Amino acid sequence: MAQTTNALSWANATISLSANGTTWTDISGFANSVSVDGGERATSEFFTVDGDTPIVTSGKRGFLEITIKAVYTEAGSDAYAMGMTAYENNTPLYAKWIPKGSGAGAFVFTTSIGRVTKPIYPQGAADSADAIQFELGISCGSITKSTL
Repeated sequence: MAQTTNALSWANATISLSANGTTWTDISGFANSVSVDGGERATSEFFTVDGDTPIVTSGKRGFLEITIKAVYTEAGSDAYAMGMTAYENNTPLYAKWIPKGSGAGAFVFTTSIGRVTKPIYPQGAADSADAIQFELGISCGSITKSTL
């Protein structure tokens, strides 16, 4: 099989947040990365007297943890403010990302209703010139893939 020529980089990705799943705020100018963890499907094994290998069954999937790394700023409507509001008030927060960026046919990945589960207070060190950053953790039940 020939090597692909359709590989993408994250350079043109768009990342958005929403408090209601309908009205989206583009945080691409703040965000650096998106990572997804969890979602493992529960499995079990059962051994019978006859046989050397188990009977394997599967069940439900676990929740997903989406982590968005972003730069910390103090404007009232930026990524940090949206995440902190959802965390402190225990209100929903949705995330959406488009790895290819905008354009017809691009895949869109959207979380189901989520909750910010970890505090996102800024932190840093005086001996660093790095921009202050934070990690926004959103726990949700599923991610839906659609097309622009």
